[in-house]
Formats: sequence, structure tokens, C-alpha cells
Amino acid sequence: MFEITLFNTAQIFDQLFAFVCVYLLTSLSAKVRFYGFVIGTIGFIPGTYLLVVTNLWWLVACIPIWVFINYKGIINNWREFKATEN
Repeated sequence: MFEITLFNTAQIFDQLFAFVCVYLLTSLSAKVRFYGFVIGTIGFIPGTYLLVVTNLWWLVACIPIWVFINYKGIINNWREFKATEN
């Protein structure tokens, strides 16, 4: 039987955010991709919770790498958006 717990809710939100994020990141529009980066950043919160709860907390050590890659993506996307705006 399915129970509504904090763990199950975090799994559901993590997957929903991931699905929407990937969908938006595949767009040709720089503006839509930017929203994908934002949703991906928000979706990282339940994912981090799941790592800690399932004793995979050592994977949290990869967060600085993920943040750097996400930051570079946002900056490059912003530059592309500004270039197409002019």
C-alpha cells in the first residue's frame, strides 16, 4: 500500500522537478532554458534530502561541482539570450 510520507513526497517532487527541468532545458529558446535552470536548482532541494536520508550523504560532496556546472550554464544561457535580444 502506498503511504504519504516525507520520503515519498520528496521522491515525487524530485522526479517532477527533474522531468520539467529536462523538458525546459531542451528548448531552443534561451529564455525557456533559463527557467529550466531555475527549476533544476529548486528541484535540487528534495534530491539532497533524499541523499541524506538514504545514507548517501557522501554524494553531497559533489554539490560544489554541480553548482559550478549549473552556474556556468546559467551564465552562458544569459549571454546567448542577450545576444539574440539585440
